[in-house]
Amino acid sequence: MLKGRKIVLRPLTQEDAPILQSWYMDKDFRTTYDEYDSVEMDAICGDIQRHQAGIMDPRAEKLTYMVLRKRDLAPVGICCLRRIDRSNRNAEVLLGIGEKEMRLAGYGLDVLIVLLDIAYYELGLERTYIFACENQPQGLKMGMNFGFVSEGRLRRHRFAEGRYWDVWVLGLLKEEYERLPIVPKWKR
Repeated sequence: MLKGRKIVLRPLTQEDAPILQSWYMDKDFRTTYDEYDSVEMDAICGDIQRHQAGIMDPRAEKLTYMVLRKRDLAPVGICCLRRIDRSNRNAEVLLGIGEKEMRLAGYGLDVLIVLLDIAYYELGLERTYIFACENQPQGLKMGMNFGFVSEGRLRRHRFAEGRYWDVWVLGLLKEEYERLPIVPKWKR
């Protein structure tokens, strides 16, 4: 298990499927976390089964973790490194806090730091990135406030809520991550 100050990350298990299904059916959650194919239980179970690869598997293109609250190990969210490109040493970062009452409680920051530690120090990546849709201003703001840098805008890239939205690409290099003042403070 991978631990932060407030959270623990562990690989997904089949027992997580009902929890994931309830989160995937929540419209607010779906706008921040889009790493699933279906809300159908069979599809969720199949996805969990297909993505059992661990950090040490050089073929893993995706690593997904259940986020647990450290004090009682209650599930609070899910996070993922996807599109892991070991040749070019980069990956996309995704996270979603599924429990509504815990969305602004600091779990996201803790998850992000643990996930970036995995990306940079376990996988040896040089760059991570986030896609932030303009209909999710909190995601864009969170990424920029953390230290991600705007690398560009994909115009009218995502269709949601009956219209097209721009998507911002935010990137963070390993050396930039290591210079962020919040990281050593959070790890103390």
